[in-house]
Amino acid sequence: MARLGKKILSAFIETGEDSDNRTTPDARAAQNGQDPAAREDLSPAGNAGGGTGSKFREYFDRLFSDANIPGPDYYEFSKMIEAMRAIPDEQARYYAAFAGLQAQGLDRQKLLSTAADYLRILETDAANFRQTVDTALQEKVQGKKTEMEEKTRRIQALTQEIGNLQQEIAALQSVVKENEEKIEASSGGYARESAGRKDQILADIENINHFIH
Repeated sequence: MARLGKKILSAFIETGEDSDNRTTPDARAAQNGQDPAAREDLSPAGNAGGGTGSKFREYFDRLFSDANIPGPDYYEFSKMIEAMRAIPDEQARYYAAFAGLQAQGLDRQKLLSTAADYLRILETDAANFRQTVDTALQEKVQGKKTEMEEKTRRIQALTQEIGNLQQEIAALQSVVKENEEKIEASSGGYARESAGRKDQILADIENINHFIH
């Protein structure tokens, strides 16, 4: 479960695993003859708007696509509804999408049951994400704060190292702030997109019950 959670979180923020064995983005840019300072900031903190939203949309699209079973179900239905946005009448869109998939074997019961399946997928994924965020906060934020306190006590005991230790504390403060911003941005983006997907499914279920008999 922990490995699954780390995989989920790593889709949105840099988890820091295997960092010693990877070439940094600045190093890769230098190898390609690019100015590292000119690179686009791809972190959630640097893309708290459209960039992060796009990343979460892609994540949930992939989550649903991976969970999609053979044959028509709610996933294909939702895609058809999305593709028919040009049709102004909502009932007509739902009816047309259902009629098209009904010919492929989809019935109303399967449509509703698979919609419920995707709700459960969202809930399971959200639980895994929350667990991993808690772990990341402990490792990346609280652990750094504890290290800051230890170094502060060392300053008091070893006056000759005060200068060096103050520099390390400043660096740790920067890391703590950066990690908090990344995790908060990812948590907020995840929550918004998850809530949006859940609301859409619930709205679809309501419309199915209202429009399709």
